[in-house]
Amino acid sequence: MARILFVPETFNLGETTRAIEIARAVRRLGHDVHFVGYSRRFSSRVTNAGFSFDLLNPELSEAQADMLIAADQGRSIRHPFTTAMLRQRVASERAVYDQWEPDGVVIGSTFSTFISARAAGIPLIYAKPYAMSLGHLGTLRSYPLCAETNRAQRLVNQVAGSVTRMMADYMTWKPRAFRQIARENGVELPRRTIDAISADLNLVCSLQPVLFSAPMGPREAPVGPVYSRSDEELPTDILDLARKRSRPIVYVGMGSSARPYLVKSVLEQLSALNVDVIAAVGKYFGEGQLPELPANVRVWDFLPAQKLAGIIDGSVIHGGEGTVQTACASGAPFAGMGLQAEQRWNVEMCVKFGNAVSFNQRSVKRNELPLLVTEMVQDSDLRTAAQRMKEHMDQLNGAAESARLIMDFIDGG
Repeated sequence: MARILFVPETFNLGETTRAIEIARAVRRLGHDVHFVGYSRRFSSRVTNAGFSFDLLNPELSEAQADMLIAADQGRSIRHPFTTAMLRQRVASERAVYDQWEPDGVVIGSTFSTFISARAAGIPLIYAKPYAMSLGHLGTLRSYPLCAETNRAQRLVNQVAGSVTRMMADYMTWKPRAFRQIARENGVELPRRTIDAISADLNLVCSLQPVLFSAPMGPREAPVGPVYSRSDEELPTDILDLARKRSRPIVYVGMGSSARPYLVKSVLEQLSALNVDVIAAVGKYFGEGQLPELPANVRVWDFLPAQKLAGIIDGSVIHGGEGTVQTACASGAPFAGMGLQAEQRWNVEMCVKFGNAVSFNQRSVKRNELPLLVTEMVQDSDLRTAAQRMKEHMDQLNGAAESARLIMDFIDGG
């Protein structure tokens, strides 16, 4: 029996649920699993799934977690990773390694582990999206800085793609804190930046390599989609609504990286339509902050969205990998809003396949969402493509494939 340590950034919902699904598959193979992390935000998802979890020091505050989400979306260059914080993170991780003695460490975007795992000589596995992977960067032709509604915008994105591809090939910059803490731990980081944040095995948990035969980089393996498959049941209100259906049902999911004012605008615009809206966005509003909405809009903090297949007629979602994959598994078309480059790629991949339409924050500000959603639920071509996408999703189990590759890699090492 092997011991596999999972270290996702638990302020990120998609990353946390991806780790949970892979951990379930590893446990089904008979191996021991343990989680650690730095944020309380979604750590309860881990314990509710039946896994042990230790909160490490230094704990991320809610403000620091929000700062990291803003940096990920390109809205800010500020981050909390000072030299002192990184030093303490690496020490905390190495202490866990010494105590628990894992045979492998599985991460999301937990960059301190690129130092700690190398220092401890433990195999490092990175469960990641295809966007900005080595394979993706090696063939990048366009970087979605802006919506491609005219020739000038397409040209801007093409130039940005060329620049990003060249930077990935030649950039050697690493933050001073990472260089210093690596030296203190006897770790020589790879010369190129992109190699420094690449693991011994990189599991590409995306649809692109499966649907479009996308190229892979060194140490990368396509496993297919990995998204939340919660054991929770749907609320009886939703089941009753489905039985008494009199008009389309639209699901709204915004993951963990949207902002309350944007979610509020989406709900208000959809409430004006002749549809029933079920939304898993309650976490964006504190007690008493949920806007007053008509009876056709029902809001929960969380829904097991993978169980909505056959119930919903469409989704309105952000472009997070897990949220997009769940929408694809529903067999219904979706309208997707990418809040940063990776999310825009996720949405555009489905637009290319034919089961989605895209919108952006400007669309919301211009009150364009009602017309977009009305057309989406009525479009027969979108519905047909959505059913074809579901057929693909039903044949794939990225979590099981990830577990198999992890154990093969560790056994082979």
